[in-house]
Amino acid sequence: MVSSAFQKSGFSFVAVNAQKDKSTVFEFRFDVDPKTRLAPMVLVSADELLDGRKKCNPCFLRFAEIRNAQDIKALPWMAQYDLSARLVPAIDNAYATIESVGREHLDPSFGFNYKRQWAGEQNLFGNAFVGISMPGLKESIVRAYRNAGFVPIEGDVPSQAPELLLAFSFPLDPAKDGGVVYKVKIRSQYDADGHCHPCEATEQYNPYQPLPPAGLSGVLSRATLESRFTAARNAAYDNMRTELERHLRPRSGFLVPPKPAPLGSPPPPPTPPVAT
Repeated sequence: MVSSAFQKSGFSFVAVNAQKDKSTVFEFRFDVDPKTRLAPMVLVSADELLDGRKKCNPCFLRFAEIRNAQDIKALPWMAQYDLSARLVPAIDNAYATIESVGREHLDPSFGFNYKRQWAGEQNLFGNAFVGISMPGLKESIVRAYRNAGFVPIEGDVPSQAPELLLAFSFPLDPAKDGGVVYKVKIRSQYDADGHCHPCEATEQYNPYQPLPPAGLSGVLSRATLESRFTAARNAAYDNMRTELERHLRPRSGFLVPPKPAPLGSPPPPPTPPVAT
């Protein structure tokens, strides 16, 4: 049943390792595009308690493991995305087939405990962009934040940097210099033409960063800081979506990450050490 379910989902049966007093391990190969030159090897184990007729009494099917997962994580990000979009749903479908075919043999006291693992396309770091140069991406992001009220802190950007930080300041008091430190980190891989393949952008800022005393003239500005910052951050993401949505990685969407604690919040107490 296990073997036929996985083969029906696009896997090739490789071997089964059955040893006395040990789990029986089925090994499958997921046949993917040969251009990746890496076929995921999936292991599915079963703990078998057999009766005198060699029938399950009961047998426990475990979750699948990918034997060469570390090799897959070493692939270029776009290859990982393409592979995951095929591999994970195939594993889900195999377990769905096992549940359907094996329903009449299922022990009602246990039920079938498997939750589908495919939750849609997810990027490794943040919003992922393709087909745009690094200088072009940097220019678009800086413009999105500048138009939302952030002040860019300029720096040189290599044309194919693997990582870079775009630094901004958000004014504490619109009439004075100085502000909240805010950064956007871009992690990048490139295609043969030097374009993002992909480049992924994530915000980096500390909501607990210490803020200077407001002073008498800055009390009102400080009281509205959190609302102004939230509105500016939302506007920056809206600007970025408008300008860069056409460059999003295929099958991915534009995401606005949840906002952490309000700006200027006191830092949380340190986690006490756990005695062992």
